[in-house]
Amino acid sequence: MKTTKLLLGLMLIVFLAKAQENPKKCGTTPLMEYEMKTNPQYKNIVENYFNGFEEWLKNNSNSKNPIITIPVVVHVVHKQSHNLGIGTNIPQIQIDDAIRILNEDYRKMNPEFPNPPRNTFTSYAGDTQLEFCLATADENGNATTGVTRTSTTKTSFDADDNTDSNAMKRDATGGKDGWNPLKYLNIWVCNLTNSQGGQTLGYAYLPGLQSQSWTAWKDGLVVDYAYFGTVGNAASTSQNDGRTPTHEIGHYLGLKHTFCEQTDAQGNTICCDNDNSSAGGYVDDTPAQKDIYWGSVNSSTNNNTCNDTQFSNAFTTNVLDMDENYMSYAFTTWMFSYKQINVMDYTMNASTGQGGRATLKTSNGCNITGINEILHNNLISVYPNPTSGMVNFKFAMNIQVEKLSIQNVLGEEIFLAKNIQNVIFSIDLSSFPKGIYFAIIDTDKGRSEEHTSELQSRRNLVCRLLLEKKNKTLN
Repeated sequence: MKTTKLLLGLMLIVFLAKAQENPKKCGTTPLMEYEMKTNPQYKNIVENYFNGFEEWLKNNSNSKNPIITIPVVVHVVHKQSHNLGIGTNIPQIQIDDAIRILNEDYRKMNPEFPNPPRNTFTSYAGDTQLEFCLATADENGNATTGVTRTSTTKTSFDADDNTDSNAMKRDATGGKDGWNPLKYLNIWVCNLTNSQGGQTLGYAYLPGLQSQSWTAWKDGLVVDYAYFGTVGNAASTSQNDGRTPTHEIGHYLGLKHTFCEQTDAQGNTICCDNDNSSAGGYVDDTPAQKDIYWGSVNSSTNNNTCNDTQFSNAFTTNVLDMDENYMSYAFTTWMFSYKQINVMDYTMNASTGQGGRATLKTSNGCNITGINEILHNNLISVYPNPTSGMVNFKFAMNIQVEKLSIQNVLGEEIFLAKNIQNVIFSIDLSSFPKGIYFAIIDTDKGRSEEHTSELQSRRNLVCRLLLEKKNKTLN
């Protein structure tokens, strides 16, 4: 199979004129178009990546993968004038909410199921078997919060500028260097603008950049701070369901948009099955779709912009557009299809040389978890974690704890102890609300300045605690 013409046909796209009718959009298509024009090697990697899928699917179509947890590092790049919790410097509670939404969406545990607003495509909706955690261990195995915070002199980043659209990913250009993309999913959260008008909510590259040492730093996704989660400083409009990261990670794992991104010679939109071709990922269980739908999906939504009987896909009759798919532009989305999940499975199993992300499966980024956390070269243990109230810190005889501080997600200190002499030191958190807390411990073993986390750069150890009050444990 030859993919070059098909791939170029898909990627040489004008963003649909209809995009101007609604200002909120994804920036992946123009980002990919530019990268493939300027980086022929990446273009070849993407072509080979999609070529490899068909053969993989023959041998793995009926296989069921174990649950894979992907370590996430959230890089908050904020305005200098914004203190923690203000504006672009989003609070921890907003980050935690975004991770919650990701886990619900990718495991088909989102609130729309088992009774979504319309049942047209419920039989096509699947569980990806993918989960996400804020990294608890950095590349050196040291404890981390999985969040970095960087103050920048830049007031915004232009998503339509081919240079500025990646500026948040480098220290040297007013952003923050990402962590190793072979081990972590990097998410940059910042203030996005668009010089062409409208609002770009986020964007991500298709797999493959991580395989090139000179472009690996670009790999990951960017999300506007107002569309990351639904609480804190997130936009409170009816068009924000917090699912911009869900959509962009779909691209990160190899998915295309469900609507057509091609035009005829006159620049008019046409019908095509955008994600079902050798260059589009072989997703044949999302219908062909001509127009972008910008509205909410409910029981009466009946858009049908293409006749599916004209295309070689899973549908033998003409069906409605799958507007509720996460890879559409609808305001309310709630599903991935089974064939989309096949593509993501392939991505998570393909080697780096094939353009895949198999190395994420062996990352130790989420390894510091569980009932009994052993930290700081076995000098400190923390248990139980998660806890319903009482948490114990056990210190080795040869370590001096100079300070132990407990902080909530807003960075507010709720407990402080200095010069702890006890081998076992216990704290009762039962009077505090359930949620995430951080134990920040200073010892006489020195203070590390090499870690990426803002908290970690000032402290010797950061331990993430979960107070669950007998409710469901979060990982």
